[in-house]
Amino acid sequence: MAVLNSGLQAAFTPDQYGALVDVVIAEKSIAFQVGTVISTGSETIRFPKITADPATGWYAENTQISLTDPTTNELVVAPKKVAGLTQISNEAAEDSNPAVAELVGRSLARSIAKKVDSAFFGNTVSNGPSGLLSLTTNEIDTDELPFTSLDPFHQAKADALADGANITHFVLAPDVALALSTTKQLTTGSNVGLLDSTGVADGVTLAGVPVLVSTDVAAGSAWGLDSSQIFIVQRTGTTITRSFDAAFDYDAVQVRATARISWGFANPAGIVRIYDTA
Repeated sequence: MAVLNSGLQAAFTPDQYGALVDVVIAEKSIAFQVGTVISTGSETIRFPKITADPATGWYAENTQISLTDPTTNELVVAPKKVAGLTQISNEAAEDSNPAVAELVGRSLARSIAKKVDSAFFGNTVSNGPSGLLSLTTNEIDTDELPFTSLDPFHQAKADALADGANITHFVLAPDVALALSTTKQLTTGSNVGLLDSTGVADGVTLAGVPVLVSTDVAAGSAWGLDSSQIFIVQRTGTTITRSFDAAFDYDAVQVRATARISWGFANPAGIVRIYDTA
């Protein structure tokens, strides 16, 4: 299959594809929305961590104060390559229409964003970064606190706080979002669902925390995340490369989108997974 030139519009230069892909990845990827996004031009980026504060105490007047040191560590993140390739006819490429840019850029971006989120909410990934399921996190069993009230979400906030995190987002599987949307508050005759709408600009909240829904979250589960402790690292943005040689016999051009993205979890203990542990 190839993109053809029929029905296209005015000129749009190919070097604009990269910016378009970057914007769409950021818009479409849940990982980019629940973390702190950092750009780097380096192979790796290091985040210093203080894992324990210096000790303090009460002292009498004119007595020596003990010297103590903080405990330090670091989080190292190395962006990994995620890429896509598509082919368009030379007629379409030479006309450089915005419809081509829109189609190629957004198609590749959606694919990249999907791969990013699949890895982020997954376990280990071949040639890619390990996701949330690879971590040892807080867990809340929905057999004990089912998705029929806000109790598991309040518990998640408390558990995260006890481990030095402040949940900024809940990310739900679609079936969990539907269950919460159709479950009513325990008030006689109430038709109010558990998901709170705070207006178009502010979105939806649970227990006062913004909610996102992702098809990449395992069915029957939800995550409580602190965006200040999750770093989404993108190396020098997305690059677009064209080759007129790879599809020479088709009189076509191949377009490759390449992004280098990874993430680091500064405090896995502060992440909460809500699911049926059985």
